[in-house]
Amino acid sequence: MSSTLRVVPLWLGAVAGVLSGLLGIGGGLVIGPALALRGLPLPRATGTALAVVVPTACIAVLTEILHRPDQLHLLLALALVVGGQIGAHLGRAVLLRLPAQGLRMSFVLILFYAAARNSGLWGGFPGAFGGLVLELQVIDYVITVLLGIGAGVSAVLFGVGGGVVVVPGLVMLIEGMPLRDAMATSLLAMIPTAAVGLRIAMQQNRVIPSGLLRVLLPASIGAIVGVLLRNQALPTMRLNQVFAAFLFFVAWRLMYPPPSTD
Repeated sequence: MSSTLRVVPLWLGAVAGVLSGLLGIGGGLVIGPALALRGLPLPRATGTALAVVVPTACIAVLTEILHRPDQLHLLLALALVVGGQIGAHLGRAVLLRLPAQGLRMSFVLILFYAAARNSGLWGGFPGAFGGLVLELQVIDYVITVLLGIGAGVSAVLFGVGGGVVVVPGLVMLIEGMPLRDAMATSLLAMIPTAAVGLRIAMQQNRVIPSGLLRVLLPASIGAIVGVLLRNQALPTMRLNQVFAAFLFFVAWRLMYPPPSTD
């Protein structure tokens, strides 16, 4: 198993990093399934993917701070983290007792809806704002905590959370939230949550350090490139469409998850 990471192509780490910085999502949605498809047991694949997600997200946020710190909303990120912790415990304690297939398909439908909205199939492109100073109300923070709970629940039930839930949620539920701000804030909120997950995975011996640097280096460089692309190169319409394509991919992955090997 220790050789698994050594055969992972460098471009895979780069793609994960670019998507993380560009869309405000965890690169684990790319790295984890790829490791599983190469024969790594799924628990170890997801644990090892977290070891890529945490430093990659840190580098992406640092790039954001140096380039566009105004797009980072600290209190919203804190609300997401608090909600995420509540959601993770809720998912483990209660929701795992509910019919898994029905919950999975419901979440897939939500993802398809968000993807359709982001692709512009109906209505305008969400988050098409720029240069706004958000006047956040108490209700906005309450909504953000609830959004974090939803992200935490989805992470426990489906292995999908973070930006996939947070980014479209912030844009659609917080009036005036620009798409780029939502993506940057999602990255910031992701760090402490993913770090806790990584610590647990290390305690459970689900992280394979051998060959990890091979994936981490291109992922880190890719994260910087992704942030710069988001802030400088892509117009909001194209950014929405790229994110919609990624949501379609995640929905497809949930319908056809990678095989778990023992």
